[in-house]
Amino acid sequence: MTSSTALTEPVRLELDRWADGRASSLNRTDPTADEIEAAVRALDQRRHTELVLTGHDGQYLAVEGGAGHYLVHLGSDEHDDIIALRTPAAERGEVEVVAAGRVRRVDRRSVVDLDTALRAVRAFAIDGRPDSTLYWGSG
Repeated sequence: MTSSTALTEPVRLELDRWADGRASSLNRTDPTADEIEAAVRALDQRRHTELVLTGHDGQYLAVEGGAGHYLVHLGSDEHDDIIALRTPAAERGEVEVVAAGRVRRVDRRSVVDLDTALRAVRAFAIDGRPDSTLYWGSG
């Protein structure tokens, strides 16, 4: 994503920040494409564990984890339907991911790499839709 990428609708960016076991959040209304990408790259499973982009008629995209292990969910405030990125070719088993400040054990197929997370974020920031070239599953 580059700063020249046009965002078609304003989005809101929220990035958690953990210090001494307490959370606060960094918020930005109408962030640039570069600010959004920097926020995804800041996810480290320690200080920053969750990023949420909202906009596009109540839709949101959440990216949790960091440091090479990302959980990506797309949903809507108006509907219960949630889709999540998947890595179907991943090895069986579980991995620990810190999401929203909590350690969770998740199926490896629910975890994507940084490049995949960035592709999903770029598509959402532009038009609120999931990147159709990625593998999405329910829940």
